[in-house]
Amino acid sequence: MLWTIKAKDEYGFGREAARGRERLFRAALDQAARYLGKRGADPAATAERTKRHLALLAQRYPAQLERMQGLARALGVETREVAAGGMALASLHGTGCTNFVAVPPATRGGAVYVSWNFDLAPFMRLLVGRMPLYVRDIAGSKPYACMGLPVLFGIGVMNGDGLSACVNSVGAMDSGEGLTFFELNNLAMESQSTVDGAVSVWNDNPREVVPGLAIAIIMNANNIFADMNGDAVVIEHSHNHMAVENAADHGGVLASANHHQFLDRTLSGGADPLSEPLITGSYARLARMWELLEVFKGNIDRGAVRMITTDHGVNYSTLAEFGIERSIYGERVDDATICCHPWNFFRHLRRLELVDALVEVNVARTLNNILMDPARCTIYITPGNPCRKQYVPVWVGDALRMEWADKAREEMDYVPEWRPETRAKRIDVFRRPDATATSDRMRSIGLNAFGAMDRLMESVIVKEQG
Repeated sequence: MLWTIKAKDEYGFGREAARGRERLFRAALDQAARYLGKRGADPAATAERTKRHLALLAQRYPAQLERMQGLARALGVETREVAAGGMALASLHGTGCTNFVAVPPATRGGAVYVSWNFDLAPFMRLLVGRMPLYVRDIAGSKPYACMGLPVLFGIGVMNGDGLSACVNSVGAMDSGEGLTFFELNNLAMESQSTVDGAVSVWNDNPREVVPGLAIAIIMNANNIFADMNGDAVVIEHSHNHMAVENAADHGGVLASANHHQFLDRTLSGGADPLSEPLITGSYARLARMWELLEVFKGNIDRGAVRMITTDHGVNYSTLAEFGIERSIYGERVDDATICCHPWNFFRHLRRLELVDALVEVNVARTLNNILMDPARCTIYITPGNPCRKQYVPVWVGDALRMEWADKAREEMDYVPEWRPETRAKRIDVFRRPDATATSDRMRSIGLNAFGAMDRLMESVIVKEQG
């Protein structure tokens, strides 16, 4: 059963989120503080920036401010520490993701599919657990399923009206302060039912963008939304600029990876393989995703989705304009396949390219495929690489109070009450749900190890201003 956090108000949600997981949240905030120190952040400047962000939340998104206050109270820290920690964790680098959306006429039976290949360093499991989903249910707002860690960086993937979303990180240099990507996503999920409503959230609010030309900055993201009307969009943004592309203009499909394809990169300061070689794999993954969507267009169902998300093929056609020519039979570009694996890890080691090997093993890794199927009130998730793991269907119709849940239940072809297996393996101490003091202690230790590896990768992965 999914971890469901119910609360009568926003403040209560923050307190409930921390209940029984105080050690894990404190470890996350401690890691965030170390990250800021590692970057040489001026404490006075950080405090002032956090103060400005809290003031912006009070004006634009008071509900999130109250959640932070509730979490801070439960942890015995100041609200500004929670705010600073969330913003620091969100600006970590190293995530990938190759995503797509398919709506009629591209799908069979009028289905709506939103697919997210969630690519992150394996250590991220310490934060999100084996089952990275939970349900946020606060009185007065739409309930929705989230991926991540509550309050600090929860990403809404499906709400009670069927609005579904997925994201992938992207570097940009057109930076500025505003609501973080997580806050924009949450605001859309708890208040909107359509993609037009979601787009309005991005249009009507200042957008926080952290400068960086990494393979990704988590806080900067391309966003896919789809609704029960069969509409879908991808939103690409920087602080001052934004582009919205409709699936209707592409036969009902859209694909997205870790760079801007619709937003002019001369405006956003987005990366290309010449300005940031580590983004080369993103171009290859995106080209392959579009290729496969064209192959299956008109016949996309769950079987086709699985074939796409487990794909290990390569397509280097988009790299030609940058003067990059690679044979499909030669050594692969790092991070170049939709289902990501560190294909070149041992090649790098044999050539004594130790940093390259470390970067690839932490970047080229698909932790889960998450497939949103709102008409069936179901989120399918693979607990590992989709090429190696079967889908686990997660029924959310009741938790999200979906009006069509009874009809969807009649069409189900699986048992709706998913529960993690009871095992005796040591690795299970890292897994959620059913967190224990021991599991949180072990995950806290793991977060410290993640921080050490992050510091080692910093000089290679991120190029920042100043």
